[in-house]
Amino acid sequence: MDDTQTLAGTPRVVAFTGPKEGVGKTTLVLNLAIAWAEQQKRPVLIVPLDPLARQEHGFYLGIKKPVSVTDLVRALGSGAIAIAGGLLRGKVSMTQVGVGVLPLGNTRQEVSLISPKVLLPILSRLHQTFDIFLDVDSSFPMESFAFDVADKIFWVSNCTRSHLTTAISMFTDFKEMHFPIDRLDIICNQYNLPGAINHEEVNQFFIKLGREPLVYLTWEESVFESSNKREIEILVNRSSLWVQEGLKPILKAIEDTASADKNWTTTVRDSDFVSSAKGIWEATAPAAAGGKAGHFDANEGELSYWDDLKQQVHKDVIKTLEVERIVISEEGSQNEQTRKRVSVIIDEVLRKKANLQLSRDQKIRFIDELLDEILGLGPLEALMRDASVTEIMVNAYDKIFIEQKGKLTLTRYKFRNNDQVVQVIKRIVAPLGRRIDESIPLVDARLKDGSRVNAIIAPLAVSGPSLTIRRFSQKPFGPEDYYRFGTIDRPTMFFLESCVKLRKNIIICGGTGTGKTTFLNALSSYIPQDERIVTVEDTAELRLQQEHWVSLESRPPNVEGKGEITIKDLVKNCLRMRPDRIVVGECRGSEALDMLQAMNTGHEGSLATIHANTPRDGLTRLEAMCMMASADLPIWAIREMISSAVNMIVQLSRFSDGSRKVTYVTEIHGQKDGAIQSTDLFRYIQTGVNKEGKVDGIFNSTGEMPKFYREFRAKGMDVPESTFKKREVQEYKGI
Repeated sequence: MDDTQTLAGTPRVVAFTGPKEGVGKTTLVLNLAIAWAEQQKRPVLIVPLDPLARQEHGFYLGIKKPVSVTDLVRALGSGAIAIAGGLLRGKVSMTQVGVGVLPLGNTRQEVSLISPKVLLPILSRLHQTFDIFLDVDSSFPMESFAFDVADKIFWVSNCTRSHLTTAISMFTDFKEMHFPIDRLDIICNQYNLPGAINHEEVNQFFIKLGREPLVYLTWEESVFESSNKREIEILVNRSSLWVQEGLKPILKAIEDTASADKNWTTTVRDSDFVSSAKGIWEATAPAAAGGKAGHFDANEGELSYWDDLKQQVHKDVIKTLEVERIVISEEGSQNEQTRKRVSVIIDEVLRKKANLQLSRDQKIRFIDELLDEILGLGPLEALMRDASVTEIMVNAYDKIFIEQKGKLTLTRYKFRNNDQVVQVIKRIVAPLGRRIDESIPLVDARLKDGSRVNAIIAPLAVSGPSLTIRRFSQKPFGPEDYYRFGTIDRPTMFFLESCVKLRKNIIICGGTGTGKTTFLNALSSYIPQDERIVTVEDTAELRLQQEHWVSLESRPPNVEGKGEITIKDLVKNCLRMRPDRIVVGECRGSEALDMLQAMNTGHEGSLATIHANTPRDGLTRLEAMCMMASADLPIWAIREMISSAVNMIVQLSRFSDGSRKVTYVTEIHGQKDGAIQSTDLFRYIQTGVNKEGKVDGIFNSTGEMPKFYREFRAKGMDVPESTFKKREVQEYKGI
């Protein structure tokens, strides 16, 4: 018979699962399979989803060693499965009563190697010939698979306290994961056993779940005896009340179930298995990565429908939140509970929508997106969950760029319109006591995770509101990270470590996005634990590991233009806080003069960053910033102050491949003829770009010794002279 030929009735996939083993599920499956095969004149294939590879079904059906999924893959090869419909039917182990069995494997090891990726093509071919009954183990990945592929699900439970309590817990989980609970019916088995809970109390248990039991099956001694004799009740005692009355409503429920159209290649979310199986069906395809996860892949018409639906549901959810007086909290654990509750509300609203055809995968994506809109930053939430994204740039509502591994990429995420962008910006700044509107169209802020935010709206932003989020690693980078990234080599880092411990004042220079603040954080880790550190920043980003650390952050003016606290004010104030070291996150203006004065008045070993493309440009910028503070100071005095206060300049640069590297380590040592004197001690020299587009080059010392080298020995620090010896490499001779 051709695979496409229509047989009597519509093919169905029916799953039987439950809270625990020992509820009589396998006995029920065997009897129902035989009854259904007789009733529909259509063969039934039982597929036990059992990680323990127990051969119960073959035992009762009289099949000594049934052909397994593993056997089929070995015989036909995974590539031939999709076109081997006839061959598959011929190999399945069948009985004269029209019921067959297809276990996953004959051993636990074989079962552990079977994944949905392997099983789905086999079931999709066999489904054209057989009704498939899945006897599902209660472990999560097995139940997850069954809930996704089944047209009908029967939850088989005994009427005991532990079984019912477990059922409620599992139902709650499945509901939160948006499984199709409406396809599920409850079977209370062996309800009349001694000690079982009475009907009324059991009903109350399941009413809480929004479902009443389909049927109560009695415990029958004849069924128990048949099981012990390796017999199936319906074949030896067809007239029993258990067969005649108990199975009828279940068979009717199966008959009333329409077989849903299935896309067998995408029905199951492999991520469910990857995150939960841990040894059972672990060899699954990886979950969707990065920006693609959680968003609707649709054409323009479908996308418009998707957004319209979100706006409709959004309004209904907000009304429910107001009625239930649900408050969205900034506190993490409470917000997580709110997210779960709002997720359930969205699910309930979707259920009430007539003729809404969404698969579970689409429903999950829809709910995730709407949750992000209601409780988070909208389409930016998925990007914020991706740790590899270091910067998010909203150029316009429909143009969201990210920086990932140093490269800028246009994502396929979009806001609905400019108003949604502004709403997200307001959601960010409101908890910080800031506001943004036409009177204050520019704002800097900080997210809870430490990410730095800059937002600008009309009338300043002509092309629409713009938002930039600079993200930082939750775990500060250390030296080993920088060696791995190729940012710096060990001799250069060792020298900088020694300079920090020697209390040399260091300025870190670099352009935007070169990693100045992150590198400053790494250098600060070398400051001894017994020293008091005060950090001053516009937006607090530094994450020092020392306990004796005070972090200060500037404050913008309020709506009346009052109350501003500048970096300059904080630098002045921290001098009264008895600091051993002062760390200024970024010098941008007149505070540079106060910082230099602090470096010259007993606060050696201080650190700061400035924007500059070369060490010489950095010195020029320092001069300009000092003149902003006091135009009366002569240039020779400013240069004298800089040359005596600043000991080292570390230059960071970003290259074409997105990598960031320390390109210069320069010593500042006095001035001559009115010019600040400097000497490069270490350099990075680019030599080319390899086939992968990665920058090739070498870190090397220039051969110059620092003028303060003797101070290392005076302080008992072992810094070998070889650290500064130029490493001769053929292609770099003469540089």
